[in-house]
Amino acid sequence: MYAEIIIPLALPKNYTWMIPDTMQSELMIGMRVEVMLGANKRYAGIVKKIFPEKPADFNPKPILSILDDQPILYPVQMALWEWMAQYYMCTEGEVMQAAIPSHLKISSESVFIFNANNNG
Repeated sequence: MYAEIIIPLALPKNYTWMIPDTMQSELMIGMRVEVMLGANKRYAGIVKKIFPEKPADFNPKPILSILDDQPILYPVQMALWEWMAQYYMCTEGEVMQAAIPSHLKISSESVFIFNANNNG
């Protein structure tokens, strides 16, 4: 299985990643996933489509992890993003960058620090 994923960048198109066998039963359209773009850049992307056929012209990288238990976007929101990208002549990634709250975004510049003393 493969997934078309929107990442929050101004790219000319959405890219495809392979869904590992262990994630296929959990992954749904509208969920955030962690993906690798290039050699070492990681991003949180939104699954736009899931399909069975492998792209003919390349071997997609695997999705690294699923970040949500449930989808954070509904189909009507995805349709709005598509319309906005066409109407405003931008990419769906740019719409995502503006629409998703910052605490839900992960990029290669994100730094996570484990706090063992946190009581919350």
